Amino acid sequence: MRSLWAVALLASCLAILGASAQQGGDVSSVVSRDQFNQLLKHRNDPACPARGFYTYDAFIAAARSFPGFGTTGTRDTRYREVAAFLAQTSHETTGGSSDAPDGPYAWGYCFVEERDRSSDYCDRRSGWPCAPGRKYYGRGPIQISQ
Repeated sequence: MRSLWAVALLASCLAILGASAQQGGDVSSVVSRDQFNQLLKHRNDPACPARGFYTYDAFIAAARSFPGFGTTGTRDTRYREVAAFLAQTSHETTGGSSDAPDGPYAWGYCFVEERDRSSDYCDRRSGWPCAPGRKYYGRGPIQISQ
């Protein structure tokens, strides 16, 4: 079920981004502010703990730190790369459910930290234990996992 959500979200991102991706420039030539807001329309909802955190300007600034991101290859390659990134990161931070307004995919970027902190990512057996008194869990749109 989870992989179906990711595929549907990727298809949605591709459809929206594919409508106006342009040649060259930085990632802002692939995804406009309006497209970003359309894809992640509920990220600033009062129900989202991360409201106000994920902004278009921050996305563009971060993307510019990686000059090849969304800027190389054919037009199709560029918008597929950006769509895949937005689909994956939105999926990891979704606050939506199947009965949420506009469906679960429109609620990406709702969380900054992983909701289920019942386990940690420390591996005491391999010599990588958590620091004393600390737990490690996913933070941000690119989650750590095993």
